[in-house]
Amino acid sequence: MSAAPRGVGGGARQRREQERVQKAADFCASVLTDGWVEVVSDRATDYVTEETWRRLFSRRRRRRCKLLARMAGAILAGKKKLHDLVGAVAAWLASLLGGDRVVQSFARELASRIPLPPDAKMVATARGLQVAGVLLCVVNGDDLTRCQCFIDLALEEAKTQVKKILVAALEDWTDMAQFPAKPSVAERGAYGTAGG
Repeated sequence: MSAAPRGVGGGARQRREQERVQKAADFCASVLTDGWVEVVSDRATDYVTEETWRRLFSRRRRRRCKLLARMAGAILAGKKKLHDLVGAVAAWLASLLGGDRVVQSFARELASRIPLPPDAKMVATARGLQVAGVLLCVVNGDDLTRCQCFIDLALEEAKTQVKKILVAALEDWTDMAQFPAKPSVAERGAYGTAGG
C-alpha cells in the first residue's frame, strides 16, 4: 500500500520536514558564500568539460535542480544495481527522469571521470549532482528551503552531514564518496522523501 500523497493526512509530518529543512539551511548558510560558489564551480570542471558546465548554468536552471535531485536519488537508492555501467547508466537515468541533454552530459562526464571504484564512484557522482543542484539554486538566488537537492539532503541526512558534504565539495570531489546513503535508503529503494 502506498503512502498518502503529500499534504493529505500528513500535515504534521510536512511541518516537521519543513522545520528540518529550515534548520539545515540555517546551519549550512555560513558555508554557501560567494567563495563557495567559485571554488565548487572550479572543482566541478575538474570532472566535466567547461562546455557542459556552462550549459548546465544556461537556461532552465530551476528545472535542472529537480532533475539533478531525482537522478542523485536514483543513484543513491539503486547503487548496487548500477555497479558496472556508471557513466552510461547515469546518462540513461537522466533521460528516463526527464533530464535534458545537458543534465545527461553532466551526469555521464562526472560519473566517468571521477577516479574511484564503482561503488564509491556512484556515491561521489550522486553527491556531485546534489551539490551542483544546490549551486544552481544559490546562483539563482533561490531560498535553500525550496531547492530540491538541498531538501533531499536535509531530509535524509543530519544537518551536520549536509554541511560536511557541502564543505567536501570545496576539495577534490572524490572525497564526497565518503558520504554514502544510509542502508535504509537501499532498503526503501528511494532517496529523498520530498517532491518528486
